[in-house]
Amino acid sequence: MRKAQESTPSPGGRKDYPIHCVECGKKEVRPAVVKEEIKKSYDGRIYDLVIDDLPVRRCSACGEVYYSVDSDERILAALRRQLRLLTPEHIRANLRSLSLQQNEAAARLGIAPETLSRWLSGGMVQSRAMDNLLRAFFACPDLRHNLSARGPRRRFGETVTSA
Repeated sequence: MRKAQESTPSPGGRKDYPIHCVECGKKEVRPAVVKEEIKKSYDGRIYDLVIDDLPVRRCSACGEVYYSVDSDERILAALRRQLRLLTPEHIRANLRSLSLQQNEAAARLGIAPETLSRWLSGGMVQSRAMDNLLRAFFACPDLRHNLSARGPRRRFGETVTSA
């Protein structure tokens, strides 16, 4: 899929359609909703997704389809659903219920605040390992305590042998 040539936004910031198709050059690209089968790579594997109502731009002359930001968001939501990963709404609700700020949660999880922000905005999907850590973090008060960014770290998780 390619990106269509952008037209000049009309007053109010919306695009005037139709716009020119990069493939055939005709001014026939318009918003459409399609059923799409997509292969999406995640954690080193390829997943087949079927999305019944994917918002796209499509050229009525040659059939070329162009994805948009809305398309990308719908694809990532379908991937999360298929893999049963926490959604941005789930993560946000858990942070709220624990009265945790994003910066504090990121520090405890050992990730950059920007990474957590991308998960919360839906712009990035967390790995399965991070999804598991998030679920454990939200469910286990002892884990949250041991991952506290305050004070000296315990020897949490270290193997301690007796002499």
